[in-house]
Order: sequence, then C-alpha cells, then structure tokens
Amino acid sequence: MYYYDKLQAKKQEIERLIQEKQGDLMSPLVESTGELSLYDQHPADIASEVYEREKDYGMLELLELELEKVNDALDKCAKGQYGMCEICGRNIEPARLERVVNTTLCSNCARGIKDKFTRPAEEDITSPGDMADMGETFQVGGYEFYEE
Repeated sequence: MYYYDKLQAKKQEIERLIQEKQGDLMSPLVESTGELSLYDQHPADIASEVYEREKDYGMLELLELELEKVNDALDKCAKGQYGMCEICGRNIEPARLERVVNTTLCSNCARGIKDKFTRPAEEDITSPGDMADMGETFQVGGYEFYEE
C-alpha cells in the first residue's frame, strides 16, 4: 500500500500542475503581452511570448504523458502486477521504485533501452574535429584563416 499511496500523491500533484498549465493557456496571448492589439505589432515583437506559449504546450503534453504512466501504474497495483518488469518479468528493485514510482522496467532493462537513440545521419559524414585532425585550413575573404 505504500507505493499505491505514493502513486496517488504523484497523480494529485500532476493533475494540479495540468490544471495550472491549462488555466495559463486559456488566457489569450494579448493578455499576457499587455498589448491592446497584436495587429500593429511586428511578429518579432511577440516572438518570445509565442515561444513561451509553445513551451507551455509542450510541458502540458509531457505532464499528460506522465499522468498516463501513473494511471497505468495504479492499474497494475489494482491487478497485483505492480513492481514487475515489463520486459524480463523480474521484480523491479525497491530502490528504483522509490526513485521512479511509476517505472515499468528494472534497471538492467532500462539501461538496455536507453541506448536505442539513433544519431543523425550528418554525424556519420562530418565530425567537429575533422578539419583540425587532417591539418586542413579554410579561407575567409581570400586569406587562410589560421595564417600567421
């Protein structure tokens, strides 16, 4: 029941944060800028406000995803399957559950999955140290950049 209570507390906290974000996003952009009209403003003048609004939408999406994970963990608690790794089926370490209460993977399986990120194709072609390693130089305005 300890983990169930911890999950419930996390769920309430996330729901509170979601309501807060939704309330912030419900106000029109004009109210947050203090301008009477955005018509006479250059788009660059409100760029930072638009950026902050997009960031808030991204945070809201992450919070909703986290709430979904907590709800899944609560369902597993109700079914008696909480604390079991989805991949290998072994029990998740208590220390890991203490840190990440809604985790679905043991630390060994989580380590195996985290390295699945694929680097961009550009990194296969270029390297930041290629120019210095090969001794090549480049020209700026017709002059060698590293010329003495």
